[in-house]
Amino acid sequence: MTGVELSVLGPLTAWRGSVGVALGGRRQRMVLATLLVARGRMLPAERLQDLVWSDSPQPAGRSTLHGYVAGLRRALEPDRPPRSSGGVLLREGPGYAIRIPAGRIDAERFTTLVERGTALLGRGQPGPAVAALTEALGLWRGPAYADLAEASFALPEIARLDGVRTTGAELRLTALLDLGRHAEVLGELEAFVLEHPLRERGWELLAIALYRGGRQGDALTVVRRARARLARDLGIDPGAGLRRLEAAILAQDVSLSLPTGSGGRPAPAGLLVRRSPPRACRDPGCPFRPAGW
Repeated sequence: MTGVELSVLGPLTAWRGSVGVALGGRRQRMVLATLLVARGRMLPAERLQDLVWSDSPQPAGRSTLHGYVAGLRRALEPDRPPRSSGGVLLREGPGYAIRIPAGRIDAERFTTLVERGTALLGRGQPGPAVAALTEALGLWRGPAYADLAEASFALPEIARLDGVRTTGAELRLTALLDLGRHAEVLGELEAFVLEHPLRERGWELLAIALYRGGRQGDALTVVRRARARLARDLGIDPGAGLRRLEAAILAQDVSLSLPTGSGGRPAPAGLLVRRSPPRACRDPGCPFRPAGW
């Protein structure tokens, strides 16, 4: 098994053990990034050329592409015998593919940890969920593919990773609230709704944290701020979750109590005990949809 590790949650970098790997100039790095975005699929050489030189009036010749591939192979597998197929950057049929264990790519480790945290939270295990999600978010060193973010081929993958990152952050805050750590996460929740003002679940979590801290008036203000923002930016009313939460705060509903085991009173089955996953994860096809939903 190769010892090379690749990181895309920040600038594109490669490591062998503790030693950084020189990946060459921008075009050569773009060849590697394009293959990583393909996530193990073979890309025909012609397609690879089109993507790497999409910002150029005319793609470079096939020999230039082969030169970059050879340079990457020397960098990633310096011990590879000459003319051997190698184990990382492979020639397959008419094109090339990256073959590397998922655990050696930070983006793959990240998504696996978010999946694990989501499943743990869905099974009512907020403590282990916080650990998994905190580890996942700690892998980020900056924007995904930060040094190649203007490359059009990378934009869909950057958007996908950013979406999983936002979902992971939201679920981590949910798990912390389930543990009764509402005072601790207030600052994070305020920052989250500022960064993601159209995600209703963030506003819900902030209002719940304020309510549990004895700030019923501030909790209501947050719900109404969310209503105004959704109306202003999207022209819509808040969803059922925010509407139920507003009614529960006004009624001082017992369902807003701390969950059982968190140090507060037991919360009966009802309004907020079975927490809805983020809206994006209610679709049956969502990879981060909690078990049982």
